[in-house]
Amino acid sequence: MKLPLPRASIRIRLLLASTVVQVLLLTLLLANSVRLMNDAIGASIGTLTSQNATMLHAMAAAYADNGGFGALQDVLGELLSEGDEGLVYVRIASPDGRTLVSAGMPEMQQIPEVDNGTTRSATGDLFHVRRPLLLDRNTVGFMQFGISVSALSGARRAITEQGAAIAIAEILLTFVLLSGIGYLLTRNLTRLLAGSEAIAAGRLDHRLPEEGDDELARLARRFNMMAANLQDRVGELQQAATRLRESEQRYELAIQGANDGLWDWDIVADQVYCSPRCAEIAGLPSEREYHAPNDVTANIHPDDLRNYRSILIEHLKGYSAQFRCEYRARQRDGSFRWVMKRGVALRGADGRAFRMAGSITDVHLHKLAEMRLQYDALHDGLTSLPNRALFLEHVRSALAQQQHADSQNFAVLAINLQRFRLVNDSFGHAAGDELLRHVAQTISETLRQGDIVARVGGDQFALLLNRIENPAEALRLGEALREKLAEPTSVAGQVLYPKYRIGVALSADYTETRSAETMLRDADNALQRTRKRGEDAVAIFHTSMHEQAVQSLRLEGDLRTALREQDLTVHFQPIVSLEDGSISSFEALVRWRHPTQGMLPPNMFIPLAEAIGLIHELDMLVLKRACERILLWQRRAGNAAVPRVSVNLSATQFARPDLAGEIIAEIAQHGLPADMLRFEVTESVLAQPDGPASQILERLRNAGMSVLIDDFGTGYSALSYLHTIPCDVVKLDGSFVRSLENDERLRTIVARSIELAHDLGMLVVAECIETRTQANLLREMGCDYGQGYLFSKPLDDAAVENLLFGKPTGAEAAA
Repeated sequence: MKLPLPRASIRIRLLLASTVVQVLLLTLLLANSVRLMNDAIGASIGTLTSQNATMLHAMAAAYADNGGFGALQDVLGELLSEGDEGLVYVRIASPDGRTLVSAGMPEMQQIPEVDNGTTRSATGDLFHVRRPLLLDRNTVGFMQFGISVSALSGARRAITEQGAAIAIAEILLTFVLLSGIGYLLTRNLTRLLAGSEAIAAGRLDHRLPEEGDDELARLARRFNMMAANLQDRVGELQQAATRLRESEQRYELAIQGANDGLWDWDIVADQVYCSPRCAEIAGLPSEREYHAPNDVTANIHPDDLRNYRSILIEHLKGYSAQFRCEYRARQRDGSFRWVMKRGVALRGADGRAFRMAGSITDVHLHKLAEMRLQYDALHDGLTSLPNRALFLEHVRSALAQQQHADSQNFAVLAINLQRFRLVNDSFGHAAGDELLRHVAQTISETLRQGDIVARVGGDQFALLLNRIENPAEALRLGEALREKLAEPTSVAGQVLYPKYRIGVALSADYTETRSAETMLRDADNALQRTRKRGEDAVAIFHTSMHEQAVQSLRLEGDLRTALREQDLTVHFQPIVSLEDGSISSFEALVRWRHPTQGMLPPNMFIPLAEAIGLIHELDMLVLKRACERILLWQRRAGNAAVPRVSVNLSATQFARPDLAGEIIAEIAQHGLPADMLRFEVTESVLAQPDGPASQILERLRNAGMSVLIDDFGTGYSALSYLHTIPCDVVKLDGSFVRSLENDERLRTIVARSIELAHDLGMLVVAECIETRTQANLLREMGCDYGQGYLFSKPLDDAAVENLLFGKPTGAEAAA
């Protein structure tokens, strides 16, 4: 029921209604409310907050000063169980928010976060207080605690009940006058109370009507603002709690996914806690969680124990930020597995570690793979010998040890397997690999104790000879090794007679420049020196060899330029009939007049061309010049026949699958009959009858060209396969011809070789004939043709034309 009072504030309407009622009600209600609320909440809560904050700060600071909060947990539990000071819970957190100690309120899933400093917020019957934790004026964390205000809430309810009682008395006294005012007050207070209960029950979206403009309406608006802010804050806290739960789940899944074990070492109590997975990895008994430290170290491999203890002591003394050690742990079945142990020590104020915890991981498979990778990085996969990198490390170590007065000299040997590429091309890569393994095994079997062998290249090995007294000893050991390696060996069903060149570098020559790379390079330079001399020998490095190596590099550049600008020339040496002295054909021989060094012999640049991959371009240049000269001779001869020309093909050429097609195309481009060209190859090219070289030569023969075996009798193979190879002419090597006059056994061998070639339908050419006696002996043996300085030296273009179309030459006179 509304009374017809003017619209004004409650204060005005109360003043107008009754001064007595105003005095009785406002004095009793407001004074009593101020006394109970301000005194109880302001004084009691303030006092409890200050006392509890001071007490908890002192306790937390004391335990933090002692190095940790572990023991504080129990003390806080006892304090909260006594219920003194209205404490309900205590939480101590690190500066980053990680909980260090938490006690009380077991039923709560999450302790609400409050503002920093001395801000207080109330939720239900609790006041939550958060203050920084200071140690030596430094913030080392935060503490948060809750104070129960249930008693104060009871007092507040008492106030409310007293106010209602007074209101009832007032209504009775002023039934008529204040009934309307009582109704208005009761209605708005009931709404406020209902709103408070709804908020307390968690219905944070509850709002009060905001009718009117009096104090109660303004209070309703403030209440609604408070409820909205509280709803936003609780929503944020709920989101934070959700993120925290997700983070905890991720951590748990990460631990399970990593399959790691956890351990905790109480250094004071001298016992180690191990999780079940930790015990399994470390090989400890699974029936108990705590173990003595000696139980852990007893399972460490003896070879790893010293390193483990060294790293552990280093961390305990504070020399490392983290303990980290890989070692082999004995498993329950007696085997060993590689594990990785990590941990961090907790230290007291004196810096001494009192606790250490961490994880242990089974890294056995990873470690084995890592060790395999390390081994593969330093060893040759085919022979299992050290590779170039590891060998150089051994040489560096030997050079470093040589600085000591009592050390001995040593030597580095570079060992080259000659014509290895030919074995690969002829018999296949499997045969080449077999030969390399044989070489590695042979060298390893001849090593003295302390010597080291390595494979440093495709067909090159290196040997470190320790304890060398003098150069003669190095030469003696190198020569003995060369002879051992040169023994016949069977590869792919063929008996090979491999040859080796060995270069030696002595450590006594490196007292100032201590470089492993230099020693190996110089040993290789000595090896290259024997290659240039065509020797199958052992050579010791001297300074001039390095200069020659530099000169070789310069020569390589000059050769590339010469090929690019076609500065090379071709000379032609006649091949004559031993019966009548007539010219049967010519052999095309490449010549190079160097711009500064003059005319260079072929053995100075042809091996170089093979080594740097220019031999195909060089051979094709010779073929082109030969074709051009044959065309010129044919034009001058008219209808008369002109001699054919033999062109040499390097063994390395036969790695090109379309070599035959390129040769046929070059001849066709000049319009020449194919039978005007013949091709000379060394017999070692044909060591594999069904190999690619034989197929290429067979294709050339099918096109009309002839094939000659050059240097017959000097290669890997024997006469037994001669009937299987595609050839028309055999050229006896000059080494047979030079000794023919003085060696009767050699004459027998040459005679039988000529007879065998004839039986197989092949012609025979003897090279390097220099005397009339040699020519006569060969003619008597049935040799068909001869070539050498007895008949003619290699001739340039003008000399050839003079020989063919001019006055008689020395070749005709010799015949």
